Order: sequence, then structure tokens, then C-alpha cells
Amino acid sequence: MGDRDPPTLQQLAIEGLLREEALAISALEVMPPMLLPAMFEVAFKNRQTNVLRAMVPIWPFPYLPVGALIKTPHLETLKALLGGLDAFFKQMDCPRKGKVRVLDLTTTDSHCWSIWAGTYEGDCSQQVVRHEQQPMETCHDSGMKNNLKVVTELKLVDNDTKEYATHLVWWAEKKKDSIHLCCLKLQIWEPCISNVIEVLKSVDLQCIRELHLRSLWIDDMAAFGPYLGQMRNLHTLVLEGITNNFRMDESQGLEEEWISTLLSQFPKFHCLQHLYIDDIYLLVGCMREWLRSLKKPLETLSIKYCHLSQADLDHLPQCLNLSELRHLHLSSLLLAECLGPLGLLLERVKATLQSLELEKCWLEDSGFRVLLPALSQCSQLTKVNFIDNNLSLPLLMQLLHNIAKLSKLTQELYPAPLECYDPSGLVLVHQFDQLCPELMAIIRTERKPKKVTFATRQCHKCFSCSIYELESRHCLCSQ
Repeated sequence: MGDRDPPTLQQLAIEGLLREEALAISALEVMPPMLLPAMFEVAFKNRQTNVLRAMVPIWPFPYLPVGALIKTPHLETLKALLGGLDAFFKQMDCPRKGKVRVLDLTTTDSHCWSIWAGTYEGDCSQQVVRHEQQPMETCHDSGMKNNLKVVTELKLVDNDTKEYATHLVWWAEKKKDSIHLCCLKLQIWEPCISNVIEVLKSVDLQCIRELHLRSLWIDDMAAFGPYLGQMRNLHTLVLEGITNNFRMDESQGLEEEWISTLLSQFPKFHCLQHLYIDDIYLLVGCMREWLRSLKKPLETLSIKYCHLSQADLDHLPQCLNLSELRHLHLSSLLLAECLGPLGLLLERVKATLQSLELEKCWLEDSGFRVLLPALSQCSQLTKVNFIDNNLSLPLLMQLLHNIAKLSKLTQELYPAPLECYDPSGLVLVHQFDQLCPELMAIIRTERKPKKVTFATRQCHKCFSCSIYELESRHCLCSQ
């Protein structure tokens, strides 16, 4: 239902009832089950915690996907939901009461609420089936020992998310004999390692599918070793900004210890498919060890703000764990001059690669030219991004001719040619406006482009870029 559609009589009735909380709570026992999702949604958005606390024990469905309604974590709302589960446990011997078995706090398809409320305009059959099946698919736990499962994503990021996460963990720990806390995604941007360890001790590490570690100190990383090794079902690992807080003469031993600790855990990640490495200078020279220790071919390899040596690049096409790559993102890197190995890797994954990003890698014509033959064979590509590289007009024209026939491309980002800049690096607006349509025409001769962007480097005066899509948008200095 659109935002401008008038409210239905049902919505008006629910909103009127909820204005009298005591009356609304007393009416729950006799309310038709199919009206409860619409009422729950309104009460949740209004943060009517008393109503939510009363609704959870009488919820008539096995699955309660609250995450579909959560925009920002709210501690008092969480306490109300958990208080409702406490009441649910006290009445479990009454068969006519609630049926909830899974409380899902993760981000789920919000259509499930409109389906229940009767306002979803599409074909709801597949969504209904999926939501009915979802409780059985959330984690490895069989449910034999647990009466109820709470599925969540935990963030130790700022004070609000940490308070939300620690309260949930504390509550689940008290009820571990009857509650299975299933954490699918864990994000840690927490400088106090002791707080992190307490959370790791309280969650089922085998449930974790995604782990994000950001802005941590090297000397803290070794403490993660015993816990990383237990995340046997991890499929996404993000390492970002691991920082050295010691003097150079003190740090080498800690760096080697952390690398050794991390590498010793990689063989235990039997399900790892997506690896993101961002701003970790310790990566240089270690790619061979990192990649060959994996047990399953990667689908995504993303490396940003790091340095790859020639030895690292030479290993990429030889690595068996990269033979089925779907997404290769190498951004903000100073790539070595010899890009032959990268061309060999593209040749190897030409049947599977769907997105290729080589953004801000300072590539020049000589290095980029060796990639062109393999690029033209990557038939599954849907996205390419070559922004912020130093390519001439002839090279760009050759590139576009090579990949113009790749019919699945839906998003293409190219750098403006070097001919669009004066010797000081400022954009020549007239050249930019003239050359970009000519480049676009090369694509149009083979296919109808979906979304194509040509962009200049960031202007050193106004810190914005000139963009050409269907028309030009110049940097602020040129307007």
C-alpha cells in the first residue's frame, strides 16, 4: 500500500484501540489471530511496550519476525519482547496460549507483515511458504534441547548497540536451558576486548555466519583465536583497520603472532565464501598463506587500502580457492606494474565472475592493456568499476570495444580519459563534455546500456567530481 493511500477501516480500528492500552490488552484474548500482526506492527512503531509485552505470550504463529520492523535498536522495546517471552514460559503448559518458537530479531522481508495484514499487492504465496520454513533454516541447532530460539545480529559498535546486545546476551544466558540464542551476524568495533570476550563466551559460535572486525588493536587480535576457530559455519569474514598501537621495535613479534593465530584458524572455516580485507598493512606478502589455507573456493575476494606485492599477484591465478570467484574487488591499491597474473586470473574465472572492481588502483595504459583480452571473455559480468585510474582515450576506446558485447552488464563505471585534464590536473570541461558522449556511443553500437558512468578524479579544489551519465554534471569549480 502506498504512503498516500487512505487508511483502511481495519487500520483505523486498530489505531483507535491502541489509544486505550488497557482496553487493547484486555481484547487480545478474543481478537482473531490474523489481526494480531497488523496490531503488533502499529504497537511496535509506536513503542507501546506494555502492549508488546502482552502480545508475545499469545502470539498464534510459530515465527515472530520482529527484525522486519526494526530500524534502529531500542532497548526498552527489546526488554518488552523478552518480558513477553518470560511470560510465555510461565504459561507453556496451557495449549490454547501462544505458539511462538522463533523470535527473529534480524533484518527480514518486511512483506511478511503486509501479507498477514492483507495489504500486500503481489503474489504472496512464495513469501508465506518461505516464512513458514525459515525457523527450521536459521542455524545448525536442532532444537531438541531448546524450547525457543532467538535469532539475532549483535553489534558492539556504539553505546546504544552495545547496551542492546549485552542485555540480550545477559537475558539469554540466564535462560540457556530453555533458550537457544542464535547469532547469525556479529559486528565488533569495540576497543575494550574484555567486553567482546564476554559476549563470545555467551553465544553459540557455530551459529555465526558473518563476522565483522573493525578498528581493533593488533595486540587484541590474538585473544580472538580460540573463538574464531569455533565459528565453523562462518561464510563471511570482514577484517578492517587492524591497527598497530606499539612502537616499531615492539610490534614485529605481535604482528607475527597475530598472523600466525589467524592463519591457524582459516582451515577451520569450512564454509567461508566471502573474504573482505580493508586497510590491513600486514597483508603484504601473505596472500599465498591466507588463500591456500581455505577449505572451500571463495565467491568474493575484496581487498582495499592494502599493498599487494608482485609475489601476491603472481599467486592469484595459481590459487585453487579462487577458481570460482563471482566478485573480485581490488580498490585503493597501488598495484604492481606487472598485471599479467591478474589477467590470467580473469581468464580462469571468466565463466563465473559477475562483478569486477579495480577502483583507484593507479593503473596506466601499459598495465591495463594486458587485462583486455580476458575481460572480453567474462560473459557473466553485471558490474565493472574502473574509476580513478589513469587511462588515455585510445585505451578507453579499446576497452569499450572489448566489452561492449557483454550483454549482462547493468552497471559500468569508467574513468574520464587523461585528455580531459590540463597539466595541473584540473578538468577541461569542454573536452569532458565532448569525449564522454563519443565513448558512450561505442557501447550503444552493440547494446542498449543500462547504467554507464564516466567520472573524473576528485577535484583538488572543491573535492567533488565531474560525472557524465546521460548528461554532464561538473565539479563545483566548473559550475
